Amino acid sequence: MSELGTAERGTETKAPETPPLPDAAFEAPDAGEEPVEPGEPDEPGEPEGPGEPERPADPEEPDAPEEPEAQGEPAEPEADADPADNGRDTAEAGPEPERAFLGDVFSKLRDTVAGLREPADGPVDRYTTVDRPDFNAMEIPEVGVTLFEYGTPLDRPDGQRAPLFDGELRREQTEQGRLGDCGVIATMGAVASHLPEAISECVKENEDGTYEVTLHQVTKSYSADWTRCEPNGAVTVLTVTPELVVQYDRPDKPAYARAGAEDVAWPAVLEKAFAGVDQTWEGDRPGQASGYERLDLGTRAGHRAEMLTQLTGRPAYTDDIPTGFDMNGVSPERQLLTMFREKLDAGCPILIGTRKIEKDERPLPNNLVDGHVYEVTRVDDRGLIHLHNPHNINDPKPLTAKELRANFSGQFTTMG
Repeated sequence: MSELGTAERGTETKAPETPPLPDAAFEAPDAGEEPVEPGEPDEPGEPEGPGEPERPADPEEPDAPEEPEAQGEPAEPEADADPADNGRDTAEAGPEPERAFLGDVFSKLRDTVAGLREPADGPVDRYTTVDRPDFNAMEIPEVGVTLFEYGTPLDRPDGQRAPLFDGELRREQTEQGRLGDCGVIATMGAVASHLPEAISECVKENEDGTYEVTLHQVTKSYSADWTRCEPNGAVTVLTVTPELVVQYDRPDKPAYARAGAEDVAWPAVLEKAFAGVDQTWEGDRPGQASGYERLDLGTRAGHRAEMLTQLTGRPAYTDDIPTGFDMNGVSPERQLLTMFREKLDAGCPILIGTRKIEKDERPLPNNLVDGHVYEVTRVDDRGLIHLHNPHNINDPKPLTAKELRANFSGQFTTMG
C-alpha cells in the first residue's frame, strides 16, 4: 500500500493530471471484477465498404472506380473491431491482439483508441536507457516544499557505492517504500528467494557507474479464467542510471524500493528498470501513466505473471482459487492446500492479493491489509498458510485455507 496520499504533482512528473491511485486499485477480487473474456477478435479482412455485405464479383459490372486507388492508402480497420484499451494494461480482460496507434490525426486519442497492426516478423531484442522515469514529486506550494526529487542515495558519505549484491539474495532484502507497487516488490522478493540466480544474472553493474538490467520479453495467451506468459526468445536490455527518487529530508535513502536492513542496491535498481521498461513498449500498450506513476497504479494477477517471466525467462500463469468440490469429492480447501504445497515444493513462487473491503466493513482478519499483495511462503503441517508482507514488517498470522478463500481475490499467480 502506498504510504502517502496523492498531492499536487511536481515539476519532475510528465504524467497527465489524473492522480496516481493506491496499489489497491487493481487488487479488488479478480474473480468478481475482472472483465469478461471477450473471445477471439474478428479476423481483419479486406474492407468491402461500410455496411456492404460480401458478394461475388459481378462479371457484368463495369471496371472498378478509380477513386479508391487514387487514395493510395488502405482503409482503416473498423473502430469496433477491438475494444479500446483503458490504459492500465488489464491483461486478464481477454486476448490482447497486436495493436498500434492510429495516425497522427488521432494523436489526442492515443490512450483510448487502438487499431489493428500487421504482425511483426518476430521478436527482436530492445535497448534503451532508463534515466529519470516519471514520478509524483508532490509539491506543497504553501510551504515551498517538494517532497520527492531525484538524488544519489546509493553513494555513501565515504565515496563508496552501495554494493549491488552482498551475499545470498533473500526476499527480506526487498521492502516497499512510498509507492503503491506492492505487487512489484512481492514479485521481486519471491524470485530472490526461490530463484536467486535469475536476479543475479539479470542485474549487473557497469564500469561507468550505470547498471544493466536484462528482462525476457513475454508472449501472453488467455483462457476464460487464466493468463499464461511465455518467454519469446528476445530480451529487453535497460541501461539504468544510479539516480533514484528520494524524500527531500532523507536524501541518503531511496524513497521507493528499499533493501530492508541490508545495504544493497539491486532492489532499487530493479524497481527503476520496471518503471522505465515502458519506454520500450510499442503502440499496442498505451497508458495514461508512465514510469513510477504507472507502478503506483498497482498490479493484477496477470501483471505479476508477466513480471515472473520477465525476471526468470520461465513460463508463469494465473490460476483460480478453488470454489467447490472437485469430481473426486475433494473440498476446495484441500484442493488449495495441495496446489500450494506442490508449487512450493517445486520452487515456484506464489503471489496473491487480498480483496478490497467495502465502506464501513470491518478490517480483514489476521492483520491482513486489504487491496495488498502477499507472497505465499509455506504451508505447514497443520494446513496453515504463511504469507510475507512486502512492507517487510507486519506479516499476517498464518491463515487456514478457508480464511484465505474468504479474504483474498479469486486468482493467484505462480510458475510452471
